Amino acid sequence: MLERTAEMDRRKELGRFLRAMRERVEPSRHGIRTGTRRRASGLLREEVALLAGISATWYTWLEQGREANPSAPVLNALADVLDLLPVERQHLFKLAKPEWLPEAMAPEGPSPDPRIAALLATLSPNPAYALNRAWDFIAWNDEAADLFGGFDPEEPTKSNLLKRLFLDPAWRALFADWEVVARSAIGQFRAATVGYASAADISAVLDPLKALSPDFARQWAEMRVEEASIWSKGLVGPGGKVATYDYFMLAPAGVGKDITLSLYRKRG
Repeated sequence: MLERTAEMDRRKELGRFLRAMRERVEPSRHGIRTGTRRRASGLLREEVALLAGISATWYTWLEQGREANPSAPVLNALADVLDLLPVERQHLFKLAKPEWLPEAMAPEGPSPDPRIAALLATLSPNPAYALNRAWDFIAWNDEAADLFGGFDPEEPTKSNLLKRLFLDPAWRALFADWEVVARSAIGQFRAATVGYASAADISAVLDPLKALSPDFARQWAEMRVEEASIWSKGLVGPGGKVATYDYFMLAPAGVGKDITLSLYRKRG
């Protein structure tokens, strides 16, 4: 039963993703002229199907989340028509090809590998913390605790990065470019969890956020996917002064494939 539910959820997510990507494509990009009476945004389903060389009915089934098994050439054709970025093309393939998806079960182990805490300590004086696959904070160094206002695994809004970004007013005020950081985080989370989006630990993050944060619900519905990137973030300190930090997301070997480290290095 759980397998069937996960399969249905995956197909529905594929349909939502295809529709969102279709609606953002300007018809003129494919030489399609539209009249003033056209109300739909982006390409029509029939136009996508024609450009990709597939049946309009079959493409409609894909968007409706009905059972289908598109081939790699068809997926590549759709990705070309929808002008997908590399990370979006990869996301499309992972959604459409079940055999690519990892097991949708919660990771084993009640506590993080003690080597993670030791590694974070060696990264001092740079603030750093570790996340599990649901982006719960599982370890951090003292500098990260000071910079980010402490961490509390027992407090829902302080135990998870996404919940902190959208439900903790202090974190919203902490990031100078909160909107940019939040949108990027959603895109990265969707891409990172595509293989186990129906798992209980992921639902425990997404369901409360959709209910409690209109900003999150709106941005999640955009179906954005992004790769983890190295960039800079402005953090607001005492007196409103903004300090710039270079940000790195690392995946250490040997401590679990779903563990990532976030490192902040202050400039200047």
